[in-house]
Amino acid sequence: MILVNGCSFTAAADDNDTWVKGFYSKELFKYRHDGSIQHGAVRNVAAGGSSNLVIRRKTFWHINCDLTKQKPDYAIIQWSTIDRWDYPVFVNEERAKTFPRLDMRPDWVNKINYMNNGTDTFGYGKNFYENYYSVFGAVLETLEHIYHTQQYLESSNIPYKMITIGNLFNMDVSVEKLINLQKREDGHKGDYSSLNTEKNIFDKLEECELSWKELNIIDELLQKIDFKKFIFTDDVNIKGFGGGIIEWFLNKNEMLTGGGFHPSEEQHLRFFEEFLWPKIESDINEYKSKKI
Repeated sequence: MILVNGCSFTAAADDNDTWVKGFYSKELFKYRHDGSIQHGAVRNVAAGGSSNLVIRRKTFWHINCDLTKQKPDYAIIQWSTIDRWDYPVFVNEERAKTFPRLDMRPDWVNKINYMNNGTDTFGYGKNFYENYYSVFGAVLETLEHIYHTQQYLESSNIPYKMITIGNLFNMDVSVEKLINLQKREDGHKGDYSSLNTEKNIFDKLEECELSWKELNIIDELLQKIDFKKFIFTDDVNIKGFGGGIIEWFLNKNEMLTGGGFHPSEEQHLRFFEEFLWPKIESDINEYKSKKI
């Protein structure tokens, strides 16, 4: 079984599917719904709005939880933008008034919830972004999520590849820019491609007070992350990180036509067939040969 995880750039939504659908055109991956043990199955657990923290924890669960019917034989992890914040919050009735989607899910009240809401600078998230968010913290936690997930997969002897929504460290994710992105009325509301910055994120880190030096492990994490496991869509190199799905289309001068600044299903399938599949086909053939 192949485990796929990520945000809305990987999760199917309504009638539109993502690049993951490309697997089902291959003979090995005939889609089935019966829940049986299938070495040719693809389990897509991506969810719209997922932060990298959620992606990391969900990957760990699918590797280790005894409730899963089948452990992954291979994994593809798609990382999202670094600014997304999710924390297990106990949402009582008062907090539910401004917590995402709780107005539609009264059964979620008085329980632990994750925001899982992408970059939301309004409502409950507004307090976090205005008072606690830092670019330094976003970078640090992103690198930790990537490194820990690599350790999870390697300790379980699961071969894997990683891709990204875009170049994680070439987007300006200052709080001011995030707020303006949510408010734009020029047809670019939520358009992450408009956040490209001439100054990469590592050059925008706030200075860390020296008494906290033992907690500043950004450089050490960059040395530990195995970049050979990443598949980037261009040759841009920002501390090891290159382009992702967004850049693949931008470099072709293509607009994302799927709504909400996402690729359409047709674009997703081209991304899979023209770019991703040739990069992972040898991995899949090796995976397939071991299961015959």
